[in-house]
Amino acid sequence: MGSLPYFIRVFVIGLGFMSGFWIAVGVNPEAVMTNAFAEAAKSILAGSEILIWLVPIVALVTSVLLAFATGGGLGLIAVGIAFIGGIVFIKYTVASLVIVGVAIILGFVASTES
Repeated sequence: MGSLPYFIRVFVIGLGFMSGFWIAVGVNPEAVMTNAFAEAAKSILAGSEILIWLVPIVALVTSVLLAFATGGGLGLIAVGIAFIGGIVFIKYTVASLVIVGVAIILGFVASTES
Protein backbone atom coordinates (compact mmCIF):
# COMPACT_ATOMS: atom_id res chain seq x y z
CA MET A 1 0.00 0.00 0.00
CA GLY A 2 2.99 2.26 0.17
CA SER A 3 2.62 3.13 -3.52
CA LEU A 4 -0.82 4.69 -3.11
CA PRO A 5 -0.82 8.44 -2.53
CA TYR A 6 -1.28 9.61 1.04
CA PHE A 7 -4.71 11.11 0.31
CA ILE A 8 -6.07 7.79 -0.96
CA ARG A 9 -4.66 5.74 1.93
CA VAL A 10 -5.71 8.08 4.72
CA PHE A 11 -8.86 9.80 3.51
CA VAL A 12 -10.47 7.73 0.76
CA ILE A 13 -9.81 4.31 2.27
CA GLY A 14 -9.34 5.26 5.94
CA LEU A 15 -11.96 7.95 6.46
CA GLY A 16 -14.39 7.09 3.67
CA PHE A 17 -14.45 3.34 3.10
CA MET A 18 -13.63 2.20 6.63
CA SER A 19 -16.22 4.52 8.20
CA GLY A 20 -18.89 3.11 5.90
CA PHE A 21 -17.68 -0.45 6.49
CA TRP A 22 -17.94 -0.09 10.28
CA ILE A 23 -21.50 1.19 9.89
CA ALA A 24 -22.31 -1.82 7.67
CA VAL A 25 -20.85 -4.23 10.23
CA GLY A 26 -22.79 -2.56 13.02
CA VAL A 27 -19.77 -1.58 15.08
CA ASN A 28 -19.15 2.03 15.97
CA PRO A 29 -15.50 2.43 16.94
CA GLU A 30 -16.07 6.13 17.56
CA ALA A 31 -18.64 5.31 20.24
CA VAL A 32 -16.24 2.88 21.91
CA MET A 33 -13.45 5.46 21.92
CA THR A 34 -15.81 8.21 23.05
CA ASN A 35 -17.05 6.09 25.95
CA ALA A 36 -13.47 5.34 27.02
CA PHE A 37 -12.62 9.04 26.75
CA ALA A 38 -15.76 9.95 28.71
CA GLU A 39 -14.85 7.63 31.56
CA ALA A 40 -11.34 9.05 31.72
CA ALA A 41 -12.59 12.65 31.52
CA LYS A 42 -15.18 12.08 34.25
CA SER A 43 -12.55 10.69 36.58
CA ILE A 44 -10.17 13.60 35.94
CA LEU A 45 -12.46 16.59 35.40
CA ALA A 46 -15.72 17.26 37.17
CA GLY A 47 -18.38 18.64 34.84
CA SER A 48 -16.69 17.48 31.65
CA GLU A 49 -19.94 16.59 29.86
CA ILE A 50 -19.55 19.35 27.27
CA LEU A 51 -16.05 18.12 26.49
CA ILE A 52 -17.42 14.62 25.90
CA TRP A 53 -19.85 16.03 23.31
CA LEU A 54 -17.31 18.29 21.65
CA VAL A 55 -14.42 15.86 21.06
CA PRO A 56 -16.18 13.62 18.47
CA ILE A 57 -17.65 16.66 16.69
CA VAL A 58 -14.27 18.39 16.54
CA ALA A 59 -12.62 15.17 15.33
CA LEU A 60 -15.16 14.75 12.52
CA VAL A 61 -14.96 18.39 11.43
CA THR A 62 -11.16 18.27 11.52
CA SER A 63 -11.10 15.10 9.41
CA VAL A 64 -13.42 16.60 6.79
CA LEU A 65 -11.48 19.88 6.70
CA LEU A 66 -8.17 18.02 6.33
CA ALA A 67 -9.65 15.91 3.53
CA PHE A 68 -10.78 19.10 1.79
CA ALA A 69 -7.44 20.80 2.34
CA THR A 70 -5.61 17.77 0.93
CA GLY A 71 -7.90 16.78 -1.95
CA GLY A 72 -10.21 19.73 -2.54
CA GLY A 73 -13.84 19.35 -3.55
CA LEU A 74 -13.11 16.36 -5.79
CA GLY A 75 -11.33 14.73 -2.87
CA LEU A 76 -14.39 15.16 -0.66
CA ILE A 77 -16.52 13.58 -3.36
CA ALA A 78 -14.08 10.66 -3.51
CA VAL A 79 -14.31 10.22 0.28
CA GLY A 80 -18.13 10.30 0.10
CA ILE A 81 -18.20 7.72 -2.69
CA ALA A 82 -15.81 5.49 -0.74
CA PHE A 83 -18.09 5.85 2.30
CA ILE A 84 -21.02 4.56 0.23
CA GLY A 85 -18.83 1.71 -1.00
CA GLY A 86 -18.06 0.78 2.59
CA ILE A 87 -21.72 0.81 3.59
CA VAL A 88 -22.74 -1.59 0.81
CA PHE A 89 -19.66 -3.83 1.06
CA ILE A 90 -21.26 -6.71 2.96
CA LYS A 91 -24.43 -6.97 0.91
CA TYR A 92 -23.06 -6.01 -2.52
CA THR A 93 -19.36 -6.85 -2.44
CA VAL A 94 -18.65 -6.61 -6.18
CA ALA A 95 -20.59 -3.37 -6.54
CA SER A 96 -18.77 -2.02 -3.50
CA LEU A 97 -15.40 -2.80 -5.03
CA VAL A 98 -16.42 -1.00 -8.23
CA ILE A 99 -17.62 2.00 -6.19
CA VAL A 100 -14.41 2.09 -4.17
CA GLY A 101 -12.42 1.75 -7.39
CA VAL A 102 -14.16 4.86 -8.73
CA ALA A 103 -13.43 6.64 -5.44
CA ILE A 104 -9.76 5.68 -5.63
CA ILE A 105 -9.51 6.97 -9.19
CA LEU A 106 -11.17 10.25 -8.17
CA GLY A 107 -8.90 10.42 -5.12
CA PHE A 108 -5.86 9.88 -7.31
CA VAL A 109 -6.95 12.71 -9.62
CA ALA A 110 -7.69 14.93 -6.62
CA SER A 111 -4.31 14.19 -5.05
CA THR A 112 -2.43 15.03 -8.24
CA GLU A 113 -4.35 18.28 -8.78
CA SER A 114 -3.69 19.62 -5.27
